Amino acid sequence: MGKLKLHSPAGFLLIAIFLIALLLRVGVAIHFPSVEWGDEIFSSLEPAHHLAYGYGIVAWEWREGVRSWVFPAFLAGVMRATDWMGPGSLGYLRAITILLSLVSLTTVWFGYAWAKRSGGNAAAMIAAGACATWYDLVYFAPKAFNEVMATNLLLPGLYLGMYGDGLAEKKRLFLAGLFLGLAVSGRIQLAPAVCFAVLYFCHRNWRRRAPAIFAGLLLPVVAFGLVDAITWSYPFQSFLRYLWITFVENKSALYGTEPWYWYLLQVAVRFLPLFLLAIVGVRRSPFLGWVVFIILASHSIIPHKELRLIYTAMHIVITLAALGFVEFAEDFNKWGRPPLSSRAIAVLGLIFCIFTSALFAWRSPRWSHFSGGLIAMDRLSHDPSVCGVGLYGIEWVYSGGYSHLHRNVPIILVLRDAELEDQGPSFNALVTGGTFADQKKGFKSEGCWNGVCLYRRAGSCVVSEKTNEVNKVLRETGR
Repeated sequence: MGKLKLHSPAGFLLIAIFLIALLLRVGVAIHFPSVEWGDEIFSSLEPAHHLAYGYGIVAWEWREGVRSWVFPAFLAGVMRATDWMGPGSLGYLRAITILLSLVSLTTVWFGYAWAKRSGGNAAAMIAAGACATWYDLVYFAPKAFNEVMATNLLLPGLYLGMYGDGLAEKKRLFLAGLFLGLAVSGRIQLAPAVCFAVLYFCHRNWRRRAPAIFAGLLLPVVAFGLVDAITWSYPFQSFLRYLWITFVENKSALYGTEPWYWYLLQVAVRFLPLFLLAIVGVRRSPFLGWVVFIILASHSIIPHKELRLIYTAMHIVITLAALGFVEFAEDFNKWGRPPLSSRAIAVLGLIFCIFTSALFAWRSPRWSHFSGGLIAMDRLSHDPSVCGVGLYGIEWVYSGGYSHLHRNVPIILVLRDAELEDQGPSFNALVTGGTFADQKKGFKSEGCWNGVCLYRRAGSCVVSEKTNEVNKVLRETGR
């Protein structure tokens, strides 16, 4: 297969697909703010804000040393470098959204590159277009999840381990190992899939291939271990603590459990009919089929399940679906008259994938999931008169924390109605779940968004030892 010329019609189409992917990701994140799960803030943005500015909400994972500081440190650098770009928290949050969206384009490239090697130009364009526009990928890509960043690194590693045109074998395998090492260091749950990939890449010639790929793989793994030794108590503490808490203490089950087949059901339902095409596409790339199987199987043994945890598998399923579509088209050409050209197959495949994604996206409830707290905190970040923020009838995990508030003032949890009288003097801004009817407290409405309302009062704040400051409450309750 010849190299793609960027000034050709196919080249212009590929550039357009990348631009559409970027615009969709950034546009959705800005115009439809949401919280899929508290981890996207309190396991990444919030500790990053704490590093960058010295204050933030500290969840239990960071008190017990379960998380690595590498990703938050990266985000903290972005925050400090870009906070000038807008008032309050707007500047650095927009910058992080754009940066994460840009990095996520590696997955679009993966779909194009892998499908081209396995199925030709038509499959490549279908895979790229589907990865660019599939609603779940557009929704998750700009979010500061470890799963998302790990996927952005894992997929190029898989491609380089298998292919990698124009690179010497040792260099290609070293880079493959480097990407795989970064991915598994950022998300240890990908270890089974990474182990399988390394074995697959090396099994035909261990002596020649293993040294290069292991050199690349161990470099980031050792670096992450050293970061744990510096920031926590001993090397690889975050990895070992995670494994202990997940498999021995089973603490993640406190946040909900699902049956073992839940992930398979989610993929089958959310990607139907692409899931059926992906099964056909496995014929052209059995390796990707095994990777998806291992990811789903290894995650299925953990009782706590969330859709974002199998974000990596989504891209691979879509790539396999593009291969399956071409497989069907080529079978049709064996008896159909006139036969479909490669360009026609690509156009039909793109229309099919984009239309299916749009149909599913229309019914998705996630676009503004828990957006109200984020909007309220973003508004308060522009107001220097804020001296305290109360949270009443809204969980702190959906508030956006200090990464959205960006004011070094206490956040107060009003846990019960009876506490409002005592806690009220400690804040002059109140974020509530629903409307706040007691106007005697002097609070006036400044707007409501998706079931969350913001109220303000004039005057200063008085904080006492009895105040339910958020970090104090989290320490006392173990959250």
